[in-house]
Formats: sequence, C-alpha cells, structure tokens
Amino acid sequence: MTTSPTSPPDPSTSPSPTIPTRLLLLSDTHIRSRSKKPLPFPIPSVPADIVIHAGDITDSSTLSEFRLCLSYLRQLHAPLKLIIAGNHDYTLDLPFTSSRLTSSQSKSTKRKGLDLGEPGEEAKTLLSAAAKDGIFYLEEGTHHFTLSNGAKLTVYASPATPAFGSQGFQYTAQEGHVFDIPPEADIVITHGPPRGILDMSRLTRTSCGSVELWEAIKRTRPKVHVFGHIHEAWGAAVVKWKDNDENGEVEVEVESAKVLEDRRGVEEGWKDSKEEKKRKEEKVERIVRDGYFHLKYNRGEEDAEQTLFVNAAVMYAPGYVPWLVDIELPRSDGDGNEGGTMADARDGQANARSRECLSTNLEHLEL
Repeated sequence: MTTSPTSPPDPSTSPSPTIPTRLLLLSDTHIRSRSKKPLPFPIPSVPADIVIHAGDITDSSTLSEFRLCLSYLRQLHAPLKLIIAGNHDYTLDLPFTSSRLTSSQSKSTKRKGLDLGEPGEEAKTLLSAAAKDGIFYLEEGTHHFTLSNGAKLTVYASPATPAFGSQGFQYTAQEGHVFDIPPEADIVITHGPPRGILDMSRLTRTSCGSVELWEAIKRTRPKVHVFGHIHEAWGAAVVKWKDNDENGEVEVEVESAKVLEDRRGVEEGWKDSKEEKKRKEEKVERIVRDGYFHLKYNRGEEDAEQTLFVNAAVMYAPGYVPWLVDIELPRSDGDGNEGGTMADARDGQANARSRECLSTNLEHLEL
C-alpha cells in the first residue's frame, strides 16, 4: 500500500511504543569475604536486559566484599547492571563514616582485619571502575539510560532507610527524608520498603517501611519498585491505583493490593499438610537449582495504573532467590539497537529453565 507524506501511519506497520524488557532483581547479598560460598544459589543462566541490586551489597563494607560482589555481577547475563548501597555498605556514606567511625572503631576494624579502605573513596573508586563492565553504582537521584534493546529507562534510586541502630544511609523520624521521585520514573530502586508493603519484621512483628517513601510512590506510581532490607519479607505484590476526584482535587487511592508471592510459598508452615510440604520442597529445590524465581503476573492494559513491588532480599532462607520479571519500557527516540530483547528471546535453554509461577493464595495487603 502506497501512502502520501500526509497519510496517517499504518498501525499494522508502526513500531510498538514500548519494548518488552526483562529484569533480574536481587538485594541484600551481604557477601562475606571469608565465606567459601558467598551466595546459596547458582549463577542464573537465564539472560536479562537489566540486573538490579537494591543494596547491602556487602556484609561489613570491606573492599574484598565489594570485589567479590562485582565478580558475581560480572557473571550475570545482562548488558546493564544497576546497584545501590544499603545500610551495611556504610563506607560509601561519607558523612556517616566521617562523624561516626571514631579512632577507636577504626582500631577495632584493623584488629579484626577488615579492609575498609579510605571511607567514601576506595569503595567508590572500585564501583566506578566497574562501569566499563556495564555495572553502574547509582547514588541518590534520578538516572537515565538507553538500553541495547532500544528501550529508554528512567530510574530513581535511594539508599536511605529509617534509622535502626547505627549504620549508613539512615535517617531518624525527626529528620525524615525526601524521596524526590520524578513522575516519569519507570523503576524505583530503594534499599528499604515503603510502609505497609512487604515490610513486616519477624523480630519486632511490625511494619518497618518508610512512610515518606510510601507517599512518594503513591504520588508517582512507577511501573516497578524494587527494594530489600527486611529479609524475611521477601515477596512480590501488585497495587492498583485509582484517582478519586474530590472537591476538584485529585487524590490517589489504592484500588486493590495483592500479594503475588511471599515467604509462605517457600517456607514450611506448621499447618501445612504432607502434600503441601512436599510441594514446597520441590518448588524450593527447583528455584534454587535455577537460581531465580520467574514471576508471571497480569500487567493489565496500562502499566501506569499499577505498580509491581518486589522485595528482592536473598539472604534469609534457601528459597529466597532473585526475581525474573518482564515489563514494558518506552521505546527510545534515538537510533538504539531495536533488535530482539531478552524478554523476547525464549530460546530453548531459557524455556527449559523458566517455570510457571506457583502463587500462594492471594491476600489483600493492609495499607
């Protein structure tokens, strides 16, 4: 069919405004330099477009632990890897280390043989040098990327968490924190969870998430929010949003919120039947062997109308593995490579290793 310059484009030949993009999400690796086996699962063989690590890269913020984590990340099959700090990565928080790391603490770390390096400098130098391998350390703020699959990505990152003890990147209730998430953010990466979403602590039996972060997420409604910090709250949930126009003002409300998967799907419960225990054992064996959990969920007609929340903390129990998630990202305006994406590449190996998500009974979140 021949069209004139003024003819409208043929929808059948116009490229899609979005590009399928595959994410591999993890957090809280707490890698220990003296551990013979830093992680309890194998390197995931499935390829992804982006790897995201949501903080607590290390356990003691030593240079050797940073090196081990970078070595692990280099082995993951993705052209882009994004990492942020967590409270355990405290040497990256220069104000904290300058004010809190006293000379006596410094002597103590030397006695323990901890190679912390010069706080705020050597660790950052290590992470910055990893950019040549596609590994980018994101400090607080907004970051933009053009992906090799032809998509564009806007990310907001923040390591800040409410204070608990004395560690890096923490703020008190009196100080508060401003999470300046832009409305165009596709993905939000924070170390800690928002209040009420996959943030329940077994230790205190309370929600440990940030109220300020929840308000910022509710305001901006990104496609995905990935975090960690509360290890035992590993899981995934979807929140659907609606606008309630009252007195001429639009107020964002939660229409529904559902847990897609959490620790109850991989941990043995005292009320579980023999059949349920067996099913969970087989499930954990499978996902630990694969090194990832492939989350499949209904993204809906408009991703902007809902947010996928993922607590990607992998340090707690054997079934807590990285998440494999497929999303749609806007197509780049540039001349990027618009070839096949990892989300499209269902090659034989990926198909063999991918498994259907075995969800627990969906429950409404208390928000």
